[in-house]
Amino acid sequence: MEHRKGVIIMKKTGLAVLGMVVAVLVAGCGSTGTVSPTPTSTPTSQATSATDSKSSIDPKTVDYSKVDYTIAYGDSSTMSSIAAAVWFGEYDGKVVKVDGIAEKLGGWSIMEEAGDGVKIGFGFELVGSTDYPADGTRVEMVGVIAPGGTMEGSRVLYVLPENFKVLQ
Repeated sequence: MEHRKGVIIMKKTGLAVLGMVVAVLVAGCGSTGTVSPTPTSTPTSQATSATDSKSSIDPKTVDYSKVDYTIAYGDSSTMSSIAAAVWFGEYDGKVVKVDGIAEKLGGWSIMEEAGDGVKIGFGFELVGSTDYPADGTRVEMVGVIAPGGTMEGSRVLYVLPENFKVLQ
């Protein structure tokens, strides 16, 4: 019985380590996985190809009243799905509303708890502002996905300061 218990502990430890690796990759790269979520409304903003430059989507001209996807606080499943699509360029030009935790992981990321200490999310950038919240603060934001970030080929959620709110 002790041997079996050790196997279970090793499996849990392995999953925890894998979760930490995924969280680091998500923070630096944008996301993991390949599942596409169901939109909360019909997509209304214009999408661009994954090869378009950062300047192809101007966050100052986007209609933020028409949200394509919503990620509720604590909804790690939707966050995982959207983060994967963000990384692969499937959501360029999409307007996303997120309620999550702002974390400084190199650049700034919006994260959701996925359990067992694992977090998943993607990068965000406040357009024209350096007034970021304290690390670990719960925030709500509405932004547009576009190419950018610190890694080649990555994407981030560009958020205008008026679309960014500290919740706690």
